[in-house]
Amino acid sequence: MAYLFVGAGQAGCALVDSVFDNERISTLATPVAVNSTARDLQNLSNVGSESWYGIAQGTGLVAGDTAGFEEQVQGGFGREPREADAVASDLVGPMADAFQEQFGEGTPSFAFVFVGLGGGTGCGIGPHVVEAVREFSGPETDVIAVTVLPNTKGDVREDDDTVSAVRQAENAVYGLDRLESVVDGVVLVDNQRLAFEDAAEGRFGEFNEYVATGIVDLISGAVLERIDPGEYESFDPQTVDLQDVVTSLTLSDGTGYAALGRSVVRTRSLAGYFLPFVGRQSVDGDTLADLAVTKRSVADLSPSLAKKAIGQIRAPERYVTDDDYRIEVSVVRSRLDSYCSEVNMGLMLTERNLASFTTLLTFAREDVDRIAELESLAQGRGRA
Repeated sequence: MAYLFVGAGQAGCALVDSVFDNERISTLATPVAVNSTARDLQNLSNVGSESWYGIAQGTGLVAGDTAGFEEQVQGGFGREPREADAVASDLVGPMADAFQEQFGEGTPSFAFVFVGLGGGTGCGIGPHVVEAVREFSGPETDVIAVTVLPNTKGDVREDDDTVSAVRQAENAVYGLDRLESVVDGVVLVDNQRLAFEDAAEGRFGEFNEYVATGIVDLISGAVLERIDPGEYESFDPQTVDLQDVVTSLTLSDGTGYAALGRSVVRTRSLAGYFLPFVGRQSVDGDTLADLAVTKRSVADLSPSLAKKAIGQIRAPERYVTDDDYRIEVSVVRSRLDSYCSEVNMGLMLTERNLASFTTLLTFAREDVDRIAELESLAQGRGRA
């Protein structure tokens, strides 16, 4: 395996689970799920109990296949990240040993740590998870945090308690401040994107799937499709890899904060799925780029403030080599070039009748209005 994917807390573990819904990613990466509530771990579909670890006051780190796991890991941290921080600070060594056991021989070249920032567990233990990754893998391993920002448009009803938007904002800022100093880059996922949608609670799974698919697309290269680009004489692959992703997230004056966007367009009409040689549709590069940027994982970002950008196009062979259908890659790149001066573009084949474009736009923290909004809410609580 080349990569390690660690989910911390409910939201982080759910995202890792969505990533591993794509079976082929398991040829590249090892999953681990760390949480303070066994019930949430049991809701995972693609990360088995052999990869679970529970963390709770008085129990230390408990492997998911331990007898009595459910009784030892329950209760959580009740949206109190400082309590989770206090417990996890003594468990860096055991977590490092657990990650080594899961990964097997060697060390990962890259690691992703997925955390939710509105609650207690992921927000509190995230930096210690990163510390544990570096303890077993060494400083040469690049670590990217994928962070879920809470919806702060209103208070949240949770069991018999009401969790205020202010408290969630305070947790998010606390989590970001601590993660920023220990990771190589941050990908932002904002649950507030769902705030005004009908039945928003039911959309979290879809949002997780959207984010997970984008991450898989960026890191998996040709492995995702099991295509050998060398079989296509007229195709010269332009690949982006995880080192390119890390580079795009690294700013000269601090940690980069990226928004992920992805667009997908059918290359065949419905009739074309049943009748060969009919129903093939052209794909407009400008539309592909515009959709991805519009659907970015954080709203109210000004693309013109981006410092760096990376993008990956996937398309059937005809849309790469045939003049009649070729996607204008230069048009897609020009869109990114219009935002910032440092752009990296990749082009890969797919066997599916779909063309997709996945991108990360990277910003300095002070240029992300959503973070400034959270900081303002958190400071307001401090003055109360």
